[in-house]
Amino acid sequence: MVVLHIYLVRHGETDENRQGIVQGQLETNLNATGREQSRRMAQALKDVQFVHAFVSNLGRAVESAAAVMKVHPTLKWTVHPGLRERYLGELQGKKRSSAENPPSVEPQEQYVQRILQWWDRDLFDCEILQQQFESDRDEVRNVLVIGHGSYLSNLVKALGSHKGYDVGLAGKGKAYNTGITVVEISDRHALRVEWCNIRTSNISMEWKRVW
Repeated sequence: MVVLHIYLVRHGETDENRQGIVQGQLETNLNATGREQSRRMAQALKDVQFVHAFVSNLGRAVESAAAVMKVHPTLKWTVHPGLRERYLGELQGKKRSSAENPPSVEPQEQYVQRILQWWDRDLFDCEILQQQFESDRDEVRNVLVIGHGSYLSNLVKALGSHKGYDVGLAGKGKAYNTGITVVEISDRHALRVEWCNIRTSNISMEWKRVW
């Protein structure tokens, strides 16, 4: 039986992150800290053999992925708009003044459905992953996903609430910049979730392997 380890990584820090400015689908760039975080994240993952990688098409995620490409130069990537962060409408580019969302914000239910559509159709139904499940050997296959904090936390929560996966308390904490969450999947069921157990957001971090 093939077991998948899906590595979910948030992009590196941006100036907007640091200043508390809402980004959503706004195009922003990594700052110096974010670039260093991404470099260290890439070094942390350099010995993981990935069969494929997916990345949001927003610049800060692509820029984070570029650091991984330097240590995994032959890894094939899919840049996918389905991994884009939640659209936050008129809030984008501003600091929040209220917890309530205006009508221009992508509705939560629609947002979650978009996330699950990517998981079901674009991740699990893609030819590359289907080929992995055709193996009759007991093997572990690693898949890398680089995206956004809200998106990844909502993905993990939706795997529990909509898919019935055992995710425990995963997804309820903060997704740190370049923090790594590992979801272990067997027969499309989550066996284990290590929510942001691997921290690369601190410049002086020490790499900790989950497995």
